[in-house]
Amino acid sequence: MRIGVVMRSNSERAAETVDALSQLATRRGLSVGAVPEHGSGELLEPREMADCDVVIAVGGDGTVLEAIRYGVPNDLPVLGVNTGRVGFLAEAETDDLAAVIDMIADRSWSETSRMTLSATIAGKQSGVGLNDIVVEKIKSQQLVSLELHIDDERFLTYRADGLVFATPTGSTAYNLSAGGPIVDPLIDTIIVTPVAPYSLFSRTLCLPPTARIVCTVTLDRPAGVSVDGVHIGTLALDESVVIERGSQRARFISLGRRSYLQTVKSKLKLYEGLDGASF
Repeated sequence: MRIGVVMRSNSERAAETVDALSQLATRRGLSVGAVPEHGSGELLEPREMADCDVVIAVGGDGTVLEAIRYGVPNDLPVLGVNTGRVGFLAEAETDDLAAVIDMIADRSWSETSRMTLSATIAGKQSGVGLNDIVVEKIKSQQLVSLELHIDDERFLTYRADGLVFATPTGSTAYNLSAGGPIVDPLIDTIIVTPVAPYSLFSRTLCLPPTARIVCTVTLDRPAGVSVDGVHIGTLALDESVVIERGSQRARFISLGRRSYLQTVKSKLKLYEGLDGASF
């Protein structure tokens, strides 16, 4: 079996973890390739990930999102090993490396799958994301005006800093910071949350996963479009981005050690006092 490794660059802890992972994998007869270049592995180009059986991301949530960009188009399962600060998307910690390698070598892992979102600009698919697609202002002192059509029906024009279109997986990222809800990834829905809206209506929408959303700039103020934090284009007046459920789902390796609610409590550091109050 072959493991593709995506690691956080410029991280000593991530580098040490990849070294340990490579040594454990070699002992079990597994080959390891690294992206980006790292001393303990053969350098892999994105297209070469198709020759791998699994992808392991070593770092934080950003590294897992990068691994997903390799995993989804090659239909590969991804496992995150957390060496970052939060690691909401990571299933394993560094202490789990031996168990992870044994599980992969024995082909005994279980999987979950999660919906993705696609962004199409000017008739071309510009990106597929696991977390979110964000349309937001470029100039800091100016709001943008964004008109939404949902399934060919005009809904509303937002004057705001931007709009976050999130998957349930991404509900704990920018969506949560903007005041949106936490949604279990087992539910398929498109979450639409305005960022600092200049409007009496500031509520989140949870739309069916089949919804087709067209977001159009209606003032002469440009808006940037990003997918999972990566800028993919700029919209001028009367230009649009089409947001839909992605045609492929993201595959995740699961250790099955904790529920989603346990992850939320742990990663967001939610505690209860003796009186039952949360803080």
